[in-house]
Amino acid sequence: MKKLTLVDGNSLLFRAYYATAYPGAKILQTSTGIYTNAVFAFANMLEKIIEVGNGHMLIAFDTGKPTKRHLAYEGYKAGRKAMPEELASQIPLIHELIKYLGIKEFSFEGYEADDIIGTLAKRAAKAGYEVDVYSSDRDLLQLVDEKITVHMLKSGMKVVEDYTPETLLERYGLTHEQFVDLKALMGDQSDNIPGVPGVGEKTAVTLLQKYKNLETIIEKKEEITGKLGEKIREHAESAIFSKELSTIDTDAPLPFGVEDTLVNDVMEEELINFYKRLELKQLVIQTRKKSDIKAEPKNFEYNYEAIETEEKLTEILNKDLSVYFEFSDFNYHKATLWGIGLSDGIKSYFVSKELFDESDALKTYLSNPNYKKFTYNFKGVLVYLMHHGLSIENVTYDLLLAAYIIKSSIGKEDFTNIAQLFDIQHLSYDEEIYGKGAKKALPLIVSDYENHISKKAFVIVELMDKTLEILKEREQLHLLNEIELPLSKVIAEMEFEGLLVDQEELLNQTKNLESRIKVLKDEIIDLAGKNFNIDSPKQLGDVLFETLGLPNGKKTKTGYSTDVEVLTYLYDRHPIIPKVMEYRQLTKLYSTYLIGIKESIFKDGKVHTIFNQALTLTGRLSSLEPNLQNIPTRTEEGRLIRKIFVPKPGNYLLGADYSQIELRVLADMADVKNLQEAFLHGEDIHTSTAKKVFHVETVDSEQRRKAKAVNFGIIYGIGAWSLSEDINVTVKEAEAFIQRYLEVYPEIKQYMTDIVEFAKKHGYVETIMKRRRYIPELESKVFQLREFGKRTALNAPVQGSAADIIKVAMINLYKYLKENNKKSKLILQVHDELILDTVLEELEEMKIMVPKIMKEAVKLKVNLDTSCDTGKTWYDL
Repeated sequence: MKKLTLVDGNSLLFRAYYATAYPGAKILQTSTGIYTNAVFAFANMLEKIIEVGNGHMLIAFDTGKPTKRHLAYEGYKAGRKAMPEELASQIPLIHELIKYLGIKEFSFEGYEADDIIGTLAKRAAKAGYEVDVYSSDRDLLQLVDEKITVHMLKSGMKVVEDYTPETLLERYGLTHEQFVDLKALMGDQSDNIPGVPGVGEKTAVTLLQKYKNLETIIEKKEEITGKLGEKIREHAESAIFSKELSTIDTDAPLPFGVEDTLVNDVMEEELINFYKRLELKQLVIQTRKKSDIKAEPKNFEYNYEAIETEEKLTEILNKDLSVYFEFSDFNYHKATLWGIGLSDGIKSYFVSKELFDESDALKTYLSNPNYKKFTYNFKGVLVYLMHHGLSIENVTYDLLLAAYIIKSSIGKEDFTNIAQLFDIQHLSYDEEIYGKGAKKALPLIVSDYENHISKKAFVIVELMDKTLEILKEREQLHLLNEIELPLSKVIAEMEFEGLLVDQEELLNQTKNLESRIKVLKDEIIDLAGKNFNIDSPKQLGDVLFETLGLPNGKKTKTGYSTDVEVLTYLYDRHPIIPKVMEYRQLTKLYSTYLIGIKESIFKDGKVHTIFNQALTLTGRLSSLEPNLQNIPTRTEEGRLIRKIFVPKPGNYLLGADYSQIELRVLADMADVKNLQEAFLHGEDIHTSTAKKVFHVETVDSEQRRKAKAVNFGIIYGIGAWSLSEDINVTVKEAEAFIQRYLEVYPEIKQYMTDIVEFAKKHGYVETIMKRRRYIPELESKVFQLREFGKRTALNAPVQGSAADIIKVAMINLYKYLKENNKKSKLILQVHDELILDTVLEELEEMKIMVPKIMKEAVKLKVNLDTSCDTGKTWYDL
């Protein structure tokens, strides 16, 4: 039997958007700031509908212009919120998607999508089609009949309720003919349809079960007793009018017939390129799998040679080459090598792990400084080789680092996505070759991964000149050659060296925390008066707001909110709240840090973290597996975790920390005379600021605290509301405080104006070393995003410059240690601090030289200052 599938486009569109834009969610965007969350969800939902369709399909949309219902009733759909800008911007993309999928879509001025669907559904049913309607709008249930099934979307396409005449009767106790009468009686707040005030669903269903339809109810209105009868008699005309408004027009003058809804072939290449443009990798992979389209464009020819002997390997290793290492896992400390790609940009080769392990030719080539090597993730390659007693010399290019300098937002992307940013479209995604998650593995067809790995080496050469030319045009070549590439070597040695763990201290802290968590758990359950899972936000919310009856419970889709804001508000309302907050703090320390560190210890008794060199938007390094940069320091329990980390036996840890580096950078970049004077004279900067802002000679601790809050807050574009929260004053007082501050430091006010204007004009801001941060949010139509963009424009140059400075210090310190054959080693960087494992005989020298090297990293209009401490554990610093 022929089938017709009809989709309520507006309904699907809103479902798609809000399924991925709920409170707290990060809305999906491209690296250039284009919103794509609705496109992504709409495409996935539509694919599932297409799978069960059969030949004929149409997606109906509203036009956004007045219909006959608006003309009949001025209040129709009045009061509806405007469509979010983030969604509105994606509508043209949705229409483009539908075109590439080969599906007919239609909107009709003067009519709603419901009318288009209703007309086509009835015509198709009459012509012998089986009709499926997809929507989340209950109005369409009035279309249900023996030939028409309405599928109500409740949770994307995960939960779909199918309505036939039988299921409709079963679930509502009404026939499909009665459904429009139900809305006429109840009204509809979302459509602003009045109905009969005070009549809800239960009452309306009871009336319709007794009287069959609205007309009979009104005819028999005199026999309906009580207040209900009064309301029906009073609002009978409103109910009839509501029915007229609610009734779907099933005879709209459509300019086409059912037979014109035949689905065309998918425009596969256009669809894949569309998904690529929107950086929707999963959809690219799904489409390729379905269409059997490979990554290579039809006009692209690529061949590689799998090297099988040392003789052949020796033959090709006589020139500058790109060298690409494919690892089984992101963590190259533990990963297996899956193969090596080599390329000169004309010929490409694959070398297996087995040949690499057995052969000396490639190992010798890698360590030979006479040949240049071009790679991807130089640091990862170097660390892997160091773990195997090998080295790589004269690496002059790293595609990952070059791409990161050009576009800092690529940090979380894989090789293929990065290549696509530079218009390379012939490379498959890793997931297509290896699978993902637990199923990730080398494919059975050897040529698949040999081709993939060798092609990556080819792409490195293909993109080298292009990326270097961009860096040259932007005056950023020094960032690659003088900072990021040398820094890769520094960080690689830090990672390889690792940080020693005192496992006895780790065990003691673990046992202590387990004991405290157990006591807290018992106390919380005792205060609740019932046993429940404290780690379940839903169960905790029920206990706080229903069992204990605490005020102002905010319900979400999954239950009451129990986030930190809610708990802070309730802190003094019940003794259970402080204990819940302490429980959460301790369980996070236990699971994230103590257990996390324990699971990360290698056989040598050390943790070997990974410093992400190409991840953050500001240029800062970040750390993971384990994350050593985020160990909490605000609580004693958090600080104690640092006791776990110790130097080698007999050695000391030495920590040198830049003092107020971001304020010093601001003083330089904005040329702030008063700040520069204070720094040059070695004054306490917060006391100095307080004196000037409060016009006093003697500053008390509260005044200094407030000055400190605005000194640091101003770097992040702090507003009056945030400052008022920080220093516990009214918003008006905070506004006045910021105003006085900017009068004391007028150059900062000018800088704030100038930098935002520069960012609007150029689309980016830059550090003192010309590292760029692009800010597409400044072009957003959404106020909050534009404000975020302004704050980013203020902060990124300052924070990014501080990051550049410490990178230079790391390179210079490493150079000093190497050139002077020192045994002390740089092992950790935490934001503005460098930590060394220092041998006793070099301790006094390092106390002098490390701060000196850090102070001399760059020359600013103010001096760079550092503090320096030593100890037998990281905690002692």
